[in-house]
Amino acid sequence: MMLTVPENNVSLSPWQTQSRNGPFHLSAFLADAAERTPETTLTVDGMEFTCEQAWMNVLRIATWLQQNGVHRGEKVVAVLRHSPDLHLITLAVAHIGAVISIISPQIRSQAFQAILEEAEPVCLFLEKTSRHLKDVAENILTVWLGEGLNGGNWDEADFSEVMSTRPAWGMRFPGKSEDPAFLVFSESAGTDRKPGVVLTHENVRLMLSEQPRQGNAFLSLFHTDEACPEIETAVLEA
Repeated sequence: MMLTVPENNVSLSPWQTQSRNGPFHLSAFLADAAERTPETTLTVDGMEFTCEQAWMNVLRIATWLQQNGVHRGEKVVAVLRHSPDLHLITLAVAHIGAVISIISPQIRSQAFQAILEEAEPVCLFLEKTSRHLKDVAENILTVWLGEGLNGGNWDEADFSEVMSTRPAWGMRFPGKSEDPAFLVFSESAGTDRKPGVVLTHENVRLMLSEQPRQGNAFLSLFHTDEACPEIETAVLEA
């Protein structure tokens, strides 16, 4: 996700200081930017939005999740490639105080099942390449990114349905800075038997605040490797 710095040089980076109005949370920077500079341009993996448009989409997803029983502290698993949708989903899950695990679509069914047993998610986001994983995720609410994947069962929904939800504009982050935001598994999850690592909103803020700025850019997003969870160098820039 790339944030264009507005002409008045108002910084959109939230990582150096906590919010003046409450606890720090991962969606705070976008909520603040949508209020202060709604027409500022965001480029998210090659797609352009205004701050206001991006925040509306985050709230659509967050509202749908709450309406379908996903609440503070509960787990959401996203088996998705990097995309604008993944960015928005991550912020939406964070905004309702839930916890997200981002898993590579290349994961095998056995490893995925081990993650489900540990995380006990209440919601999954899957795409076409991960369709086989639904076989080990029965009775878990699943959102399909892509048309023609929804089997019409009670526990399945299309992402288009999520994005047609009327956003709840007054929705506020319900938690604390020390609440968990990510449950991170190593690339060898399910085979090494290592438990997932929990990172709080404040943990992530501190990690991001230590990243070097590159001109108008700052670094974002999440990556896991076999050694430890770390922040991936997905650049946000003008």
